Amino acid sequence: MREGEVTVDGFERTFQTNHLAPFLLTALLFPLLDRNGSRVVNVSSYAHEFATLAGSGKRGLDVNNLNGEAEYSGLGWPAYCRSKLENILFTQEMQRQADAAGMDWLTVVALHPGRVATDIWRTTYFGIDSRGQRSQETGGRSIQSFVSNAFYDNVLPVEEGANTQVMLAASGEPRGVSAK
Repeated sequence: MREGEVTVDGFERTFQTNHLAPFLLTALLFPLLDRNGSRVVNVSSYAHEFATLAGSGKRGLDVNNLNGEAEYSGLGWPAYCRSKLENILFTQEMQRQADAAGMDWLTVVALHPGRVATDIWRTTYFGIDSRGQRSQETGGRSIQSFVSNAFYDNVLPVEEGANTQVMLAASGEPRGVSAK
């Protein structure tokens, strides 16, 4: 991802794709949810642990940097981390508001799908996309190729990457799963 890419809507691309889009989809579909029992499943990432306040390095969500206006670096990694923390906070707040409103029919969960060999890695040091192709951004340097191969030997293939999301969305009441 190029530095600080802004969409035609005026938002930083990762923020819009990873957080605003699921937020809007949830809002648009909410009236259609089954009042006899529904779940909202948000995909987050363990990467949320690396979200930091601009310029300080302290962990947390910097509400003055949601769009990357105060700080944007690392080929989008900080933006990705922020977006995943935003998903968790949205999930927790939606469940809190549903509970306060007596909407016991609604369960809202967020999940970390595990390390999956998706295209997110294409602009990192690992530099191979989900099709196993060396990315143009990183080239084919030998040490990097070694690291890439070692990394991809220890991640879930894309075909398995959605298993947790599908289970949470489609199965009966999952045991021990709750945003409460």
